[in-house]
Amino acid sequence: MPVLHVEKHGRVPDDEARRILRFLEECYGRLRPEALELVEIRIFDTDRLWRSQLATERRKAGVMSAEVDDAFIAVHDAWTGISRISISLERKQGLAQLVWEGALRHEAGHSILHGGLEYYVFPMPKLFLEAAKEFPTLTSQLTDILYLLALAVKDMEVTKLLVSSAYVEDQAAYARFVMKPSEQDLQAWSLSSIAASARVLCAVGKLKDIAAGMVLASRPENSHLGLEEVEESLRYLPEEVRKSLLHTCNRILEDLTNDTFANIRTAGTLVVFNFIEPMMRGPTPN
Repeated sequence: MPVLHVEKHGRVPDDEARRILRFLEECYGRLRPEALELVEIRIFDTDRLWRSQLATERRKAGVMSAEVDDAFIAVHDAWTGISRISISLERKQGLAQLVWEGALRHEAGHSILHGGLEYYVFPMPKLFLEAAKEFPTLTSQLTDILYLLALAVKDMEVTKLLVSSAYVEDQAAYARFVMKPSEQDLQAWSLSSIAASARVLCAVGKLKDIAAGMVLASRPENSHLGLEEVEESLRYLPEEVRKSLLHTCNRILEDLTNDTFANIRTAGTLVVFNFIEPMMRGPTPN
């Protein structure tokens, strides 16, 4: 059981902080991490304060990470070498309780599997660099593509860990929340018709969105979230892109090991062959 150190930022009610602490203590007690010694639990009262703090620390650490978007309810990082979970209480408002619980347990899973800085600063895959030489317009998107791909892989690993410990219903609720297409998703795909590199970025971003859902849908004994729901979340995309996303996710899951870095390399190869090459060479979608 790691030591959980709580920090409050802004006007965080004491009772709310205690509830979160007790909730995470129960989670770590069930998961029983062997090597994790300390986790900082940082609770922010407002979304603005939460975003501002994360942005400042991200710049200082020099990590390859985009701004947090509305799909994130809480986030895990290890930018300082210490595993930290940062939570915005404002984002709890209007959420179903199961989604909130699923999000907190999801970040606890990241603290167990991805508790070091090395899980947030990845070397650029050789195949990505070679693809950028062939398609120079892709160069400016490479860091974001790798970041989203790493998120997808790590989310699969975390979901497998949690589901194996019988956290299924809350993880299904959380996965359903994350994979639901937002207005931002719809607009981004519509605008991506002007640039092939933007289409690649959108596709890999959606890979990240469906990662947890695909883990749940791949388990025959699970009745909480099926493949049809994952497919429905992709309905706004062209059929060819939908098929590529499902095929790529399945291949990553089939090859998933306990080595995150090997998993990202494998996933990177799939992204090059299933998304980068066909999209950069192919015609503009309808």
